[in-house]
Amino acid sequence: MKRKIVCTSITLVLSLGLICYNHQYHCYGYPFVTTPSGLSYKTIGKKSSGKKVQDGQWIQGFITIKVIHKKEANGDNHKESIWINQQKYIFPFNNDFHLKNKKIAEMMGMMQEKQRMVFKCTPQYYLDEENPARLAQLLKQYKLNQEDTLLVDIKLDKVMNHEEYSQMLAKCRSAQLAKDKQLIIDYLTTHHIQASSTDSGLFYTIDQPSQGTPVVKGQTIKVHYTGRLLDGTIFDTSVEEVAKANNLYNPHRGYQPLEFRVGEGRVIQGWEEGLLLLKKHEKARLFIPSILAYGHDGVKGAIPENAILLFEVEVVDLC
Repeated sequence: MKRKIVCTSITLVLSLGLICYNHQYHCYGYPFVTTPSGLSYKTIGKKSSGKKVQDGQWIQGFITIKVIHKKEANGDNHKESIWINQQKYIFPFNNDFHLKNKKIAEMMGMMQEKQRMVFKCTPQYYLDEENPARLAQLLKQYKLNQEDTLLVDIKLDKVMNHEEYSQMLAKCRSAQLAKDKQLIIDYLTTHHIQASSTDSGLFYTIDQPSQGTPVVKGQTIKVHYTGRLLDGTIFDTSVEEVAKANNLYNPHRGYQPLEFRVGEGRVIQGWEEGLLLLKKHEKARLFIPSILAYGHDGVKGAIPENAILLFEVEVVDLC
């Protein structure tokens, strides 16, 4: 009985090992099909929907790029590293994308919706550079060698026309707005703040009322501001004293009111809407949902994705 259990365990381990090996080989081993241009590829997993990628459509999915490094001095010829970790993408498959991402566009142009493909090529092929000096510069910049191999793993989840993309975007924005509004309401409740709100989801309080002239669209205004995340972190301010008190002071920056024309899209949507609710010399707080601020992109190093922003603003002057 004991021998039978041991044999069963060994068989199970070997089976799992074989499954893992076969999976890795199926994903990244041979056989690949090679095109006349030198690009190799293979299809992974389930069949596609049959809906091909076409110019002008929106595409959504995931991409990972691995590097199989050239043979090392110690004999290790299969050292892998991640060049681009799995990233979610969604963008228009248009001329601009073709120009900026020529080889990725070529790969995606071979794919269909709900399909996963792995492409294999040299760094020179991927970088699309024939000039030796420029190629050497790019290889150094991206820490690659000419003898390396790139494995581009692309999963294409959705192919959408403009109307389908707009519908998906509206649905995502609606879901995010509902989440943001609840977080703002919770914050206001916790901090005992009475705030008004607009149909767009903006919340605001007028902390220093004024009988001054109302802000109108098309008008140039001067605004002092301090921007915070909901956890209190200050990420930007036009007020020198606030910058110094919060270790944000930059001696090369001029701390003065921001001057711009309202309604020209120079500031985030939450500002455009919120400032039109104010008058000259008024001070207010704007609680801005992420979809009226920087959305899913955020601001690198300063504002996380889908961050709700709290701005303390003062309309210093109207021009």
